[in-house]
Amino acid sequence: MTWLHIDPFSGASGDMLLGAIVDAGVDPAALEAGLQSLGVAGWRLHRRDGTDPRVGGSKVDVLLDQGLAQPHRHLSDVARIISASALPARVQERALAVFTALAEAEAEVHGSTPEQVHFHEVGAVDAIVDVCGVVLGLEQLDVEGISCGSLPQGTGTARCAHGLIPVPVPATALLLRGLPTHGAEGPHPTGELVTPTGAALLRTLVDHWGPRPPMVVERVACGLGGRDRGERPNGLRFFLGRRDGSEAQAVDVITATLDDLDPRIYGPLVDDLLSAGALDVTLAPVQGKKGRPATVVTALCAPEPALRQALCTLLFEQTTTLGLRWRREQRLTLRRSTQRVTTPFGTLDVKEGWSGDRRLTAQPEFDQALALARAAGVPVRRVLDAALQATE
Repeated sequence: MTWLHIDPFSGASGDMLLGAIVDAGVDPAALEAGLQSLGVAGWRLHRRDGTDPRVGGSKVDVLLDQGLAQPHRHLSDVARIISASALPARVQERALAVFTALAEAEAEVHGSTPEQVHFHEVGAVDAIVDVCGVVLGLEQLDVEGISCGSLPQGTGTARCAHGLIPVPVPATALLLRGLPTHGAEGPHPTGELVTPTGAALLRTLVDHWGPRPPMVVERVACGLGGRDRGERPNGLRFFLGRRDGSEAQAVDVITATLDDLDPRIYGPLVDDLLSAGALDVTLAPVQGKKGRPATVVTALCAPEPALRQALCTLLFEQTTTLGLRWRREQRLTLRRSTQRVTTPFGTLDVKEGWSGDRRLTAQPEFDQALALARAAGVPVRRVLDAALQATE
């Protein structure tokens, strides 16, 4: 299994990610063969090597047949294409999650619903191939987990189906909420650096945000974009390697003590903190001032100032607290992987924790086990036990 760290030194887009996957060793012909099962015709992959002498790398284009019709698709249309393909179930699930994130952002921009949104650029054949190709390529690289550095937002304007719009474009700006970002360097407008497709892919696929974690780097790959940015290369890099054993990582710990919050709010609050980038959120009962029962909310996040500030703002906005605390601590984590297993009740994921080559823990995904148990009319314990037995 391989750990992947993404260095988006010049932004992120679907073609950059696809180029890095190919530069890391995935055969474009094998990738194209897998993607042909999508059932959308009129395209092929084309690879160009070493198109930037400063960083090397690969540029992968989705070439379309001349005159190919590009209808505006709804989310249901894209979902139908993906679900009818022969792609692995995990690839289908993750690719659909990327398009769902895009639809939700576009719906928020246009005051619509995800089901009603017409995809323009991101619903085209090349975007479908880009998204599914990236997800399939990560499976072929046997990537167990992904981390990513801060994303440059870009400046100036970009042209899209609606005309000239500010950078980052509205959908990208929404997709970047809660993620570590920074302004582009230099006094001149840079244009679009992170595309909606790139933002949706990273938001959906990345497990940890922040600097490159401790790892043994075995391969470096570079995927190139199509724009000429002058003195600065236009692309992103992959660092692929091993994260062996348990590792100490710095985390920011944010706490707030509440004694007057409607208890019904805690569930949505935890969900929103996790969606905004928190690594973990816990609630603990304590006795507050004047003998009042109170609750301590604790959120962990990567040591990124922008991410920490976003979580603090969310706590102020959604709770009654007038103040909170934060500190930096170390946490020890096992190397993680996910195994897809088949049981008499269906297939589900099992999370595993490793120290070197030793598996120390394994836990089936409870929500998936519960759904299978209810469908089969059996106690969830039977599904959990069957899933653990299937990993042995």
